[in-house]
This record gives sequence, structure tokens and C-alpha cells, in this order.
Amino acid sequence: MRPLKDIWADLSKPLPAGLGGEHVGPSITPKEVYELSYILHRSEFTHLAEGRANAVFRIKEPKDPAIPMGFFRGTLLRVPKATPDVTPCDYETLQDFQEKFVDVHVGRQHIVPQVLVSISHVVATSLNAKRETALRAKGVKDDQSTIQAGYAMLVEDMGPSPDYLALEFKPKWLAQSPMAPKDATRCRTCAREALRLDKLRRRGTKISTPVCPLGLLHEDRAVVMSTIDRLAPKWSERDRERLADALRDSGVLERLRDLQEEGDSGDALFTRPSDARFGLSMTLRDCSCFVRMPIDDESPVIIKLADVDKKNWRQKQSYWQSSHNDLVDDGWYKGEESPPVETACVLRLDYCLEKGLEIPPAFRARLKH
Repeated sequence: MRPLKDIWADLSKPLPAGLGGEHVGPSITPKEVYELSYILHRSEFTHLAEGRANAVFRIKEPKDPAIPMGFFRGTLLRVPKATPDVTPCDYETLQDFQEKFVDVHVGRQHIVPQVLVSISHVVATSLNAKRETALRAKGVKDDQSTIQAGYAMLVEDMGPSPDYLALEFKPKWLAQSPMAPKDATRCRTCAREALRLDKLRRRGTKISTPVCPLGLLHEDRAVVMSTIDRLAPKWSERDRERLADALRDSGVLERLRDLQEEGDSGDALFTRPSDARFGLSMTLRDCSCFVRMPIDDESPVIIKLADVDKKNWRQKQSYWQSSHNDLVDDGWYKGEESPPVETACVLRLDYCLEKGLEIPPAFRARLKH
């Protein structure tokens, strides 16, 4: 059995130039899938985190001289949750979409690698018990979702370790929506954040200024650094500079922006929501970016994307369309709410710089005016 760290290394290499999705083969052999599933059947698990549709666990391999100690180090188990009246994720479809579409268009070297495996009823029972205990400790009650036997995914762990700091953020919309008002003072992400924060504020919840993703691709290094300051406030100045350099050198965010724009160059949301390239755009507007910052200054910074699951446009279409209409009709793109919500959008910053107006507070430390 190949060590998982070797599998992750192989799946982090770029695909051969010119290789189309129809020529991309499975990431591991059927024999390796069987062996991994067998080892999982005898392993122990610790609940780590979960979202609306999936749960994530750490894995401790069984005590077996045939299995190297630390076999699952750097690897997590991701499983779908079955919830009443909700169709669970089809992991076969998700894996196929990543291997033959996302890896091909974005670049496999930019994607957190994963492999499809099977879990038995014994494993599912163990995972449910660990999850129930963890949720109870967090005060979660009446959760009706469960984990069932079937397909699961082993995923490279992009979290912190003794040798790495870690950061996770969502790049969201890295270019303005093609259907935004021409005189918008907020980008799509900041308009949506303003709406969300206003709802929280009306309920009496304390709110904070969101991070505008456009700052990560700004031509002014000071704006990029201002954005990173807020993404990684506890990191040293040196590590924040290293992250800015790594993002620039990798080109991954530029690639995301370009694909978002290519698949949604006009009114695709209303005229062709079933188009595969539009679907990829929406996937890449909701993905996560993981950064591993090595303690060793000489080691490379690792930047990869995850949560690149295929979107079900039939289920999402009405929500996407109504969200767009709400942002336009209720003035969130133009900051027409009262009282105003501070979003520190880079579009507003650029306007202030152009007109010689006061720089928004979030950017003052880095920008001299």
C-alpha cells in the first residue's frame, strides 16, 4: 500500500499539458481503494468538524505491524450526512466532477487532493457514536442527521501542525457581478455581506467589518497587505508578506477570477443556469482557500482550494436569482441602507483614492494619503 503522503504528493502535481477531462483516469487503483477501505474498517475516529451536508473526522490507524505508524497522518475522513427530506451528497458525482472538470480547468496542483473510498456499517456506527458525543458536548440537540455506510472521501489535511501555521478563507466573488448596477459602490461579496450583517445587527448581534476579496488581487501592494492583515491578524509581518508573495506567485486567485468571469459573462444566471461553465463559476465563488505557512522560512507556502463540489443548479437556481434581485432592488450594491453598514469594499476605496476623499478606516494603516 502506497503511503497516503505519496498519494497526496502525486495528486498535487499538475496534469500533463493538453489533457482533457475525458482522458483523466482514477486517482488511485481499485486495489488501493480496497486496502484503504479495509484499514478504515479497523481504525478509530475523532469528530473534527462539520457543515450542513458533511462531517469530518480524524483517523487513527489500527495497531498492526503491517500498517505503518502514522499511516493516516495528514489525512482526514469526510463523510456525507443523511438528513430527513434532504438528498445526501452523491460522492461519486462529486469526485468525478473534481477530477474531470475542476482539476482540468483550475489546475490539479491548486486543489486539495481527495480519494473516494467506502465505509462499512461498522465504521458508520462508530462515526455516528463519535459525532453524537461531540455534538452533545457542544450543546447541540435534536440533530436528526446520520452517517450511513457507503462512499466517503479521504482528504489531505490542510490544518495546522507543529511545522505549519494554517489559514482558511473563502475568496468568494473575485470580480464584480456582471449584473451589478453600473454605479455600484460595493462588489457582489460586500453587498451580500452588508445584507447579512444588517440582519444580524437588527437582532442585536455585534457585527464586524467583513474582508473584501477584491483586495487580494489589487494592483497596489498596500491594499493586498491591508486585506491580508485582516485575514491573518495574528500572523507576523514576515509571514503576511510571505503569503502575499505566495498568492501572487501561484496565480491561483487570478485563475479563479478568470474562470468566474468566463463562465458568467452576462445574464447566465437567468438565461443559461444549466450551463456547465456557469456551474463551475458558481462552484468557484463558494470554494475555500487553505494556506499552510511553514515555520521554516525556506520552505514553500502551500495554497490549495477545497469545497469545489458541483452545484445542483435545479435546487439553487431560484435562490441565486432571488438573492441577486434582493441585492439590486434593495440598494445593497449602492450602500443605500440606513443606518449604513461598514463593509470596507475595495470599490469604495478606489473611488475615495480617485476623488481624493478620506481613506476607509480598514486601509489607513497601510495607505498614505
